[in-house]
Amino acid sequence: MRTRGRPPTTDFGALTPDPKPLPSLIQTGDLPGPLSLSLLVNEGIVTCLDRSCCYLNEQAEGLYGRASIVMPMVPYGAAACGGLALWIWINGRFPDTLDIISNSHFRTPVHGRPLHPHQRQLDARYLMKLGKLWVTSPLWTACDLACDPSGQCNGEETIAVLHELMERYQVSCGSCEALLSSNPRWPGHAQGLETIRRLKAIL
Repeated sequence: MRTRGRPPTTDFGALTPDPKPLPSLIQTGDLPGPLSLSLLVNEGIVTCLDRSCCYLNEQAEGLYGRASIVMPMVPYGAAACGGLALWIWINGRFPDTLDIISNSHFRTPVHGRPLHPHQRQLDARYLMKLGKLWVTSPLWTACDLACDPSGQCNGEETIAVLHELMERYQVSCGSCEALLSSNPRWPGHAQGLETIRRLKAIL
């Protein structure tokens, strides 16, 4: 009596190993040498955070990929905000300073970037969890950026990045005005309202 031969393992979906997830951060010491790092940078494959660490640009193409890159840099119990939250939401140039919401102070830079804690009390509806990372919502992030007196964020004009952020996540100027108006003690409150009204006038 003939018995059926066992199908090849490729016929068993459960036996096919899942592809390994892309690493969040790559330690440059794990690469073959400095020339290999230069090649990866020149080819647009990685972006260096400092001499010891880089991330895959492919990983940064998606929202959750960017969150996974940032997650190891944010202290436990803190949330990404400001320019760091902006990078998570829309990508662009990685910020030189890591804005976080935290009541603690941090002296040690993370991959060459200082941690800039903001002591804020946020309603839970303005915090979102992406994977394991807490980040301020697009609405709160937009208001944060509008209140920054420098007029710049991550090397770009605040008005330009605000427009992109608000358009991508359907945040209206009216909702920003309402949130700022209900929080009169927001640092840079007057500047924020003026920025949102300027944006509203040109849209």
